[in-house]
Amino acid sequence: MKKLEVRQYLQASADVKGWFFPIDASLFGAVDEIQKMEGVEGNLFEIGVHHGKSTVLLARTLHGQERLGVCDIFEEQGLNRDASGKGDRDIFLGHMRSFGKIKDGELKVFAKSSEDLSVDDTTDRCRFFHIDGGHWPEIVLSDLITADKALLPEGVVALDDVFNPSWPGVGEGFYRFMREHPGRLVPLIIGANKVFLARPDFVATFRKYATPAKEFSKMLDAGPFSFEDKEWLGQKVLTAIRHSWVDLQPMRAALSHLGAARGTPLREFLRR
Repeated sequence: MKKLEVRQYLQASADVKGWFFPIDASLFGAVDEIQKMEGVEGNLFEIGVHHGKSTVLLARTLHGQERLGVCDIFEEQGLNRDASGKGDRDIFLGHMRSFGKIKDGELKVFAKSSEDLSVDDTTDRCRFFHIDGGHWPEIVLSDLITADKALLPEGVVALDDVFNPSWPGVGEGFYRFMREHPGRLVPLIIGANKVFLARPDFVATFRKYATPAKEFSKMLDAGPFSFEDKEWLGQKVLTAIRHSWVDLQPMRAALSHLGAARGTPLREFLRR
């Protein structure tokens, strides 16, 4: 997905409720673009859709015979142990029709706990797998195991909230997976609120486009971020670095994100 297409997505989805930073949306787009340049084709899957903010972007990356699958408990909120989100099937499907540009047969919805997903559900040909479901350790571990089984050799997993102090269970589940399944998935990118993982061989392929890190920045609208290589879990990981601490300028940061979502530069946005 090229930069212009990401901007169009941000503008179209500005009023869709959800938690998806513009920089992470840009990273989804950059990963998709690199996969396409490498000739990678496969399905996409997402655990935890809420109202579809990130699902709309995934739908817009589909090409050829690719399919998109999603899993959410929707009405069965009794399964939502930590109240980490509340998906709404009708709102979600409405957004997919209005903004996702989805075609008949391209989307399959699984309304159940992600613990009950099978390889028949996800397929074992996923090039991208986004996890933003339950945030307690056991479900995060289960979702990563599910993603691992579904992923192509050139596939990428994006996991939400690994470093978010409000949800420490995500980090616990992530590190358990890395310890219990060594070498299956390794860090690819650290974004604003997502960690991207891939097979070791594809990390080497990906780094052709991300070395030096400044070259990778040209593929996306980095906004208030730049990219540097940081050491993590024994290897270099491409990392989104804030130019300044967002907490020191909360209003400006909020306006910057809102302006980006609406496709308007901050200076012009403030004049309106």
